[in-house]
Order: sequence, then C-alpha cells, then structure tokens
Amino acid sequence: MGTSLVERAGLADTRLAAAIRRRPLLTRWLLAGPGALVAAVATMMAMPLWVPPGAAGVNDIALPIILTPLLWAVPFFYAVLEEDLVRGVAVLGLAILVQGAAIAVALLG
Repeated sequence: MGTSLVERAGLADTRLAAAIRRRPLLTRWLLAGPGALVAAVATMMAMPLWVPPGAAGVNDIALPIILTPLLWAVPFFYAVLEEDLVRGVAVLGLAILVQGAAIAVALLG
C-alpha cells in the first residue's frame, strides 16, 4: 500500500516525531490553539489573492473577514480530532507554509 504523508515527509522517525509522541497533550494544545490561529490568519491574509473581487470590488476583502470563524474552526477541529499528531503537525505546518508563501510572493512581487 502507499506510504503516508508523514513517512514521505521523513518525519516518521525523527527527533521531532519522538518529541511530539512524548508530549501529546502539549502538542495537541499548541496545534489546536496557536497553530489553528496562525493557520486561520495566514489563510485569511492569502484569500484576497484567490477570491475574485466581485461586482462591487469588495468580495476579496469582505469574504475573508466574514469567514474568519470558519477559517479558524477547520484547523481547530482537525487538530483536536486528528489521531496521529505527527501527521497533524505536518498537515497544519504545510498549510501555514503554503499560505505564507503565497502572501510572501504577493508582497515581494
């Protein structure tokens, strides 16, 4: 069968994975608290790049603000419900990096 995302990323047997498995409560707390907030803010900041402006020209600004609770709830519940914390850290970390890269490219030109 195929390999998991964590195995492909090389996180399965690293010191980071061992530290995550050693302190699951702290990891889940950090992932669902500050991790979910950073993921939500990064997604909200990147949304004007891929949301069309609409007829009035404000949809790309208004929609991210209106959807902020949903943008926070998705990574929060994912972090709370994910059984494999190493995979959860990898997925949320990748989401934050991708959105952050989109923001950096837009700001730097």
